[in-house]
Amino acid sequence: MPLKIELKPHESIIIGEALITNDNERTRFYIEGNIPILREKFILREKDANTPSRRVYFVVQQLYLSRGSTDLQNMYIEFVRDLQKAAPSLIPYTAAVTDDILKGDYYAAIKNASRLVAKEDELFGEALKGAVQAE
Repeated sequence: MPLKIELKPHESIIIGEALITNDNERTRFYIEGNIPILREKFILREKDANTPSRRVYFVVQQLYLSRGSTDLQNMYIEFVRDLQKAAPSLIPYTAAVTDDILKGDYYAAIKNASRLVAKEDELFGEALKGAVQAE
């Protein structure tokens, strides 16, 4: 059964390694096959990976799109280790992401990484915004 995708005007989607941006009109298309797909609401651009949790999210996103690159897994471990040292209260969130990665379920890892980012925002939002702006 094909996956039906509807894009709003100017909405983006990643299909495989390609970033596709819709034109001025709503578009509907169908995708058959097994390829990584990310809708715009889940896409984090590298320039926006500017907090510890967002860096983790970005690497998880790249793991999903690359289907588990070993280099990215090593980077993920490094980022998570640093995050857990800095904010031990986020360990349950990073544990959920790591569990999904170990299972090879990178899409679920993205969803759990988005929960990690939301929790980081909730706990440290204003402090992180100030630190990022100061850089």
